[in-house]
Amino acid sequence: MPDIRDLYARAGHWHGTGRYKYGDTDGVVDILEGIIQNKGLTPHHDDWDRKRGGIRSISLGRARMYARLYAGMYMPQGQRIGNEYGSRLVWGHWFFDTAFLVALAEYPFGKHILDYQRKLVNWTGKVSKKKHSLKSVFLEGTDIAYNYPILIGIRQGAISPSPGSRFFNLHEDRSEFPISIEDFTHVEVPETRVREVAETFRDAGFEIPVIPIEDGETYCRSFSFAKLVGGKPLIRP
Repeated sequence: MPDIRDLYARAGHWHGTGRYKYGDTDGVVDILEGIIQNKGLTPHHDDWDRKRGGIRSISLGRARMYARLYAGMYMPQGQRIGNEYGSRLVWGHWFFDTAFLVALAEYPFGKHILDYQRKLVNWTGKVSKKKHSLKSVFLEGTDIAYNYPILIGIRQGAISPSPGSRFFNLHEDRSEFPISIEDFTHVEVPETRVREVAETFRDAGFEIPVIPIEDGETYCRSFSFAKLVGGKPLIRP
């Protein structure tokens, strides 16, 4: 397996998700199996950015910690990721508060607050059947007891970001095109799930480095806060 330094140096974007989510008919969907069947990440309906309008896209973080926030939602019942570096509350305040300030300067966000509340209810319903605010869904996580986080590194240059508002583009990019598994630098999951996930990829014919997310948390401790939120590849001498 490549050294973690090499994996992180190659990763230009990150995608945070989990093993399972609720589907449109309330059944539980295996997200990983869907990724393998589609041979990568595929765009989904996205109408969050009012300046861009409705498109089909994949949301990606430029900073690992941004995507890790989303992966962390798939920890059951508010549990923390093993060896978690910094709480989700801290990272959430930084990323979302700074984005909100940009939104206030860019357009009158308040006029569309009811529309965003509706979207938020639909979005959090994929993770948990409990009613959640934006803050609580990141802190309390999923109610699917056997769920776990999946964090995917995407190689630099693999996507052409879709243009959008500064609000949404502050910490993330969107791809309107599928992202192949061949463009994954690696996948991070809890240590207890590494063998399971590696074998799932291998059985489908994909040789993807699968490493413990706990090791990624340890590696990130060697970087400053500015580098961890800056959205540049994490390259350590």
